Amino acid sequence: MSRRPVPGGDAGGPLVALCVGHRCAALRRLAGTADGVDQVAEAVRHTTGAVLVTAGCIGACDRAALAGLAWRKPGSGRPGPAVWLSEVQTPERTAGLVAWVSAGGPGVAGPTTGLPDCLRTVVAGVGPAPRLG
Repeated sequence: MSRRPVPGGDAGGPLVALCVGHRCAALRRLAGTADGVDQVAEAVRHTTGAVLVTAGCIGACDRAALAGLAWRKPGSGRPGPAVWLSEVQTPERTAGLVAWVSAGGPGVAGPTTGLPDCLRTVVAGVGPAPRLG
């Protein structure tokens, strides 16, 4: 997927935040998706304008492994609202997350644009995107 260059050099794209704290990492190991963060990172590397943010622990351990995705605006790179997903450690949801990021992630129309069916049931909420910088 390619996007046109934008003045200022940033074409925009998905911002992907993953919790990689001890509990989320352990849940990934138990689910057989210990390489899930690497899979998402690879999808980010091959998706125009995508940015990956990892956090040691975002403090919502009762929600299982968490991911947040937002659309970064062209030019400014500022993210809009994020959809926060819980329980993304399962093989099906890890694959859904990788596929969604590879397809461009959430779009301009809103944070749940194009959300795969396997992730619809684990939407924990929509709220502020992770802060960059």
